[in-house]
Amino acid sequence: MFRLTPDTTYKGVVSAIVVVSAFRRTGSWLTLIIVALFATAPVAESAEVSFKAADGLDLKGTFHPAARGGPAILLLHQCNADRRIYDQLATMLNAAGYNVLALDFRQGSRDKWPGDVDAALNFLTSQGTVNPRALGVVGGSCGVSHAIHAARRHPAVRTLVLLSGGTDAEGEAYVRDSPRVPIFGIASEEDTDAAASIRKVVGLSANRESRVELLKDAGHAASMFSKQPELQADIVIWFRSNLPPGGYGLPPAIK
Repeated sequence: MFRLTPDTTYKGVVSAIVVVSAFRRTGSWLTLIIVALFATAPVAESAEVSFKAADGLDLKGTFHPAARGGPAILLLHQCNADRRIYDQLATMLNAAGYNVLALDFRQGSRDKWPGDVDAALNFLTSQGTVNPRALGVVGGSCGVSHAIHAARRHPAVRTLVLLSGGTDAEGEAYVRDSPRVPIFGIASEEDTDAAASIRKVVGLSANRESRVELLKDAGHAASMFSKQPELQADIVIWFRSNLPPGGYGLPPAIK
């Protein structure tokens, strides 16, 4: 079920944020030019969507279809927020060529959340604009472990962005045994437990591209965006490098 709603709040600033961050972080004019071109790509309207969980519950999300089709990214929020915390990031990723779904976790019944994440990924892969073999997941705080386990259950998940959180032994084993999945881990230094968890998870990854970014006085999970707005552009650039739209740079098996 779709209800189309205009999404114009951030479109005018997406290009500027991504371009400035690209240059500040890389110092490369080539990167600046490339990212500027992608950041001005057509952006489709977002849709408030509803789809069924395994137990029949209606799950809610905001879906941003890619105007030209391409990979898809699932956004999993932290437990003290909802999907709206990703509004700007979702718009920026969509402008960069991605299908994006921000999911609202159901209230309570956290034991049902893994199935709800599976339902969200199934929803994404059923969309005509989505390459079902090229997926990414962003997880914040309690969403970190769900992102990792989603990748464990769904081989089409090719890269992860993890904000301020950790996982259990099974999730750690998956990261250690999955050298083909690059991970971008981010936390703030004063958020000591979360920073330690991010260091541990990313440290288990054997992928050469996996990295940790530790900020200062930035807060927790997606709340870091308000103090470090360029962080969202860093995430866009990460996906551009590790899950390219249009299949460029992807192994033939997942194009």
